[in-house]
Amino acid sequence: QVMDWADDVAYSVHDVEDGIHGGYITLRRVVDDAEERAALCADVAAVYSDESPDDLAEVLADLLVDPALTPVLDYDGSHRAQAALKAMTSVLTGRFVSAAVAATQERFGPAPLRRYAADLVVPREVRAQCALLKGLALRYVMRRPGAEAWYERQRQLLTELVHALLDRAPEALDPVFAPLWREAPDDAARLRVVIDQVASLTDPAAVAWHQRLHSRSGPKPVEP
Repeated sequence: QVMDWADDVAYSVHDVEDGIHGGYITLRRVVDDAEERAALCADVAAVYSDESPDDLAEVLADLLVDPALTPVLDYDGSHRAQAALKAMTSVLTGRFVSAAVAATQERFGPAPLRRYAADLVVPREVRAQCALLKGLALRYVMRRPGAEAWYERQRQLLTELVHALLDRAPEALDPVFAPLWREAPDDAARLRVVIDQVASLTDPAAVAWHQRLHSRSGPKPVEP
């Protein structure tokens, strides 16, 4: 439960930060356009939240006037704007984490809570705010025009990399993963090791490995 919430917080906040910094997310557009707000809430209700679009709209209205977000509504890439964006990230992350800690301790007490001693409690409004941030990244970054073709190229690169490593394992694997591959009892377990190896790579490393493992006579490398 803690890991799930940590993932939600990290990805929602940092994806919005990256989206604003990259010019994909313009919060002013959401503030000024009622149709955009409605469409965003509909997306979030369909993908990330059990809340209704109308209920999400109320949470979104409060979020857009939150002092953590208002300094970046008109983000322009200046030093001041970048500092405000980093401050937004810090404030929202701290707020989402502390809200879950406080709500959980309020219900189950302040004693150390381990394993099955409690369930993580995330306040409804905080969970909805997190879902709305995820929706911003979904609507304006992941679903932007041309993104699907880019994702398809990435999927192709990773698929080719997995097959190349399967053909060259265990020698082509890192020292951490090669022994695991040798100890794997069957093909499914060996495939799992290879997938874990690929998942451990950064984006630039995956591209570099793909290029290194494909000879000139092999498949043409796919650029992300």
